[in-house]
Amino acid sequence: MVFPEMLKPGDTIGLAAPAFPVSREKRDAGASLLESMGYKVAMGDCLKNLYNFHEYLAGGAKERAEDLNRLFGDPEVKAIFCARGGYGSAHILKYLDYETIRANPKIFVGYSDITNLHAVFNQICGLVTFHGPMLATEMVPEFDAYSRESLFAAMGMKPGEKLEFHNPDSKPGIRMLRPGSAVGQLTGGNLSLVIGGLGTFYQLDTRGKILFLEDVEESIPRLDMYFTHLENAGLMDGVAGIVLGEFYKCSNERYDASYDLETFLHDRFAGYKVPVMYHVASDHSNPMGTLPMGAICRIDGERERLEFYREA
Repeated sequence: MVFPEMLKPGDTIGLAAPAFPVSREKRDAGASLLESMGYKVAMGDCLKNLYNFHEYLAGGAKERAEDLNRLFGDPEVKAIFCARGGYGSAHILKYLDYETIRANPKIFVGYSDITNLHAVFNQICGLVTFHGPMLATEMVPEFDAYSRESLFAAMGMKPGEKLEFHNPDSKPGIRMLRPGSAVGQLTGGNLSLVIGGLGTFYQLDTRGKILFLEDVEESIPRLDMYFTHLENAGLMDGVAGIVLGEFYKCSNERYDASYDLETFLHDRFAGYKVPVMYHVASDHSNPMGTLPMGAICRIDGERERLEFYREA
């Protein structure tokens, strides 16, 4: 796997909207924030012109894909930050220029619907990408200190360096649902997006890997359905370990509010033989930590710690 070059003061950050559109106010505030941090900004056309295709996508599929193709191909652009997730990244995957992307590795940041793009950039292009904060959802109106520091720590890993992931003080500490330790490449992202990729050319290869999963505003029965689908599709068979986010605003209120999420997760993974880690703060709630997707990941169950390595 190829780690991108680190950002330096004065570098250009490309901004893209591969899925949902954003408002002019959030776009401009995000660009101003990055400029105040000492970076130049280059926008994809769908973001620059605020295209609005059927009122819920940032542009047509080819236009959104071409924005990413141009930003990856531009030698001045050293990083690409996604404006937001939502829906629509699956449309663009068949229009991406994977040869250009593979030949021009650079920092790529986003999460939620951007899970699809992590999958293809990791598996098809061999690039390490970053499951982290986005322009219109975490950076604006306020880019909190933890989210900023976690992002830059992950993006700034040096060859041979180890990075230990820490939750913010405002969130529960990392815990183990199932004991044990494991090492493997990190893959995954948003659970419902991982399900959406089953049977496609961008279906995750989880064999020997650490599978990270998170989601937002789903009921417990739906989460159960998703986990069962992954099992029935064979994606849980060869995993080295599992890392779970917060599953923000996921509950069982519609059916039985007394059956809480943590009890469900303990019950759901009770029979697993691989280590299962929980409460990793890289999800749909703020503050948000950043995970380097495709990097070597280590679950240390004894110390309840999550570590990442950049090979020398």
